[in-house]
Amino acid sequence: MRLRPLAAALALLLSTAAALRAQDSTGVRLGLVYQTEYRPGFVVLPFAAASGAEPSASTAREIVARDLDYADRFEMKSADPGTRAADPVNAALWKERGADWVLAGQLRPSAGGVSLRLTLTDVVYGQVKGDQSFELPSSGGRGFRMAVHAASDVVVRWVTGQPGTAASRIAYTVAGRGSKEIWIVDSDGEGAQRVTTDGSIALSPAWSPDGRRIAYTSFRGAGPWLYERDLVSGADHLLSDRAGLNMTPAYAPDGRTLAFATTVGVETEVATYDVGRRCCLAQQTRGGRYASFSPSWSPDGSRFAFVSDRLGEPQIYVMSPGGDARLVSDYVYGQRGYSASPDWSPKGAEIAYHSRVGGSYQIVVGSADGGQTRLLTNSGRNEDPSWAPDGRHLVYASSRDGGGLYVLDTVTGRTRALLKGSNLGLPAWSPVLAR
Repeated sequence: MRLRPLAAALALLLSTAAALRAQDSTGVRLGLVYQTEYRPGFVVLPFAAASGAEPSASTAREIVARDLDYADRFEMKSADPGTRAADPVNAALWKERGADWVLAGQLRPSAGGVSLRLTLTDVVYGQVKGDQSFELPSSGGRGFRMAVHAASDVVVRWVTGQPGTAASRIAYTVAGRGSKEIWIVDSDGEGAQRVTTDGSIALSPAWSPDGRRIAYTSFRGAGPWLYERDLVSGADHLLSDRAGLNMTPAYAPDGRTLAFATTVGVETEVATYDVGRRCCLAQQTRGGRYASFSPSWSPDGSRFAFVSDRLGEPQIYVMSPGGDARLVSDYVYGQRGYSASPDWSPKGAEIAYHSRVGGSYQIVVGSADGGQTRLLTNSGRNEDPSWAPDGRHLVYASSRDGGGLYVLDTVTGRTRALLKGSNLGLPAWSPVLAR
């Protein structure tokens, strides 16, 4: 089915309830395959607190312990109920109980909030691996949770050599009666905040590389126009009010170049725009009679993935700006297939997207350079994946267990619910927001 001008493109981009054909996507591995990974034992001791810092101690410890659990790199151990915060770390005892790492914390009042000191002990070798203080707002203050998340990420780096991604947020849409608004939530599912109040349809949130802005589409004006929201000031800037479509934005790594789907003549094409200069629209795809949309940039900004239905149904392509498009999703001539919503990993050549498998959408990962596709989900309907900054975790919308947003560790296959609700969709994971 060819996608003709505005109405057809809108039907493809906005439909969430279209009947799915029963054919499988060809070439997708139909068995879930994950790695067996050794996870060292990790225990977070009760945090000690000086007078005046007690309310923050238990909250900070709870956040840190959850962040380390959600990192999916450790086997979390429980401290004995009788363990006291003031007790020194007994490396031999914790080693005997299966722990490789022990984290202790101390909080004391400081100017404007509290100071959190974290000390990580490698109990296998009996050595302190990391020791650092972090200045935090008070536990009830703005930014407290994100500051603790940032401290958790440092602990992950101490152990693995790679930073964690707890200090990040996820944008998503919430559908209401005749409306759809954009919200954001912390990576652990806490601190949900509403971003738009259009009373209309808002779609396709996309984070800038500095995490300070979100580009999105809204129908609050005369049509689907493209806006940029400054999350610090709350100010909106109109980026494109071209006639027809202005949708599915994606920032390039330089933070200035924005790719999005827009109407060129009577077709939908991917174009780029200089956000900093507010100018210089450049058409990139030339799909002829077919639609191209949903761009996603490579980590170095030299290529982008996108969706086109030039083979009859949507498939994933990769191209360099000004270059030729190359098909990367599974396709066999004469057989139907459906793949959409690509998101390029921030850490390499992997592209996650959803594909029709056995009559329902599932999350798959393939390489921008070719090779076999890997199936990551097989239960319910799963759509619109977005990579975490670590290039290891994905967030996606799912119909499982009543519906919601889920986070998947692509290494071990562990899945957790981020938010529940059948009206949630289009998640987009931010870069790390604090260090």
